[in-house]
Amino acid sequence: MDLFLAACYGGCAALIYLWYEEVKSSWLAWQELESQGSFEGTGWQLFQLVIRGLISDMGTILWRRLPWQKVKQDSLQRLAAAGYPANLTIQELWGWRCVAAAAGLGLLYCFQAGLFLAGLGGYLCSRLPYLWLTTASSRREAAIRRALPGVLDLLVICTGAGLTFDAAVAVIVEKSQPNPLIDELRLVLHHMRMGDTRQEALRRMSFRTQDADVKSVCATLIQADQLGTSISSTLVLLANQIRINQAQRAEARANQAPVKLLFPLVFFIFPSLLVVLFGPVFLGGRI
Repeated sequence: MDLFLAACYGGCAALIYLWYEEVKSSWLAWQELESQGSFEGTGWQLFQLVIRGLISDMGTILWRRLPWQKVKQDSLQRLAAAGYPANLTIQELWGWRCVAAAAGLGLLYCFQAGLFLAGLGGYLCSRLPYLWLTTASSRREAAIRRALPGVLDLLVICTGAGLTFDAAVAVIVEKSQPNPLIDELRLVLHHMRMGDTRQEALRRMSFRTQDADVKSVCATLIQADQLGTSISSTLVLLANQIRINQAQRAEARANQAPVKLLFPLVFFIFPSLLVVLFGPVFLGGRI
């Protein structure tokens, strides 16, 4: 019986290997047709590209058949807020959701958890890619929040020197170090060059980012463009207000520190201190 099971497992592994080699050959042929050249990279990089391509194809099938527009819009907004990490597409995101759901469902069902619990576990596992996107979005928003006052100061200098808003954004994008805010400004510049108005490009930027300060900047710049007011003076007021808001948020976080320290003090530090002080008394010694 053991030999039969080993033979079955070996046959399944051989079939999976042959299937992967066939898919890899097809992908390499498609790559040569698209780029007019052979693939240059390691075997591990090729394996990652092939697997991601398969998962993206699976997600494409599900994405096209998904009937709920609200769910689609929510997924697109989550992915845009995270900045499309690792060049992730919406189809690949849903492919990874399928893989995580199948893994959770199969794992719990193998442990005889019952069909209901297995289904619940599969649904919860399908939310893991969203959790990863939420973490990436939080890091990205923090980086944007840190870089925003400095970028606004640069915009004030450039517009005060006589440059238009579009030219000032182009200079900042070209001269600044890469960060999420510069990437957003690069997208704004790209959309304006592709024919979008300044207001539409700023609205897209406001949709992609979840930070309140960025939304405030976009709304103020749109209003200044509509009314024809000076952008330079508007940006000076915005930069000062954003610095005040950031100082207030830092002060609020500092005020929360004593409350957050209460739990480790009561449950970890005080018991250890009591053991050190009164332990010798209970053991018959002296302090």
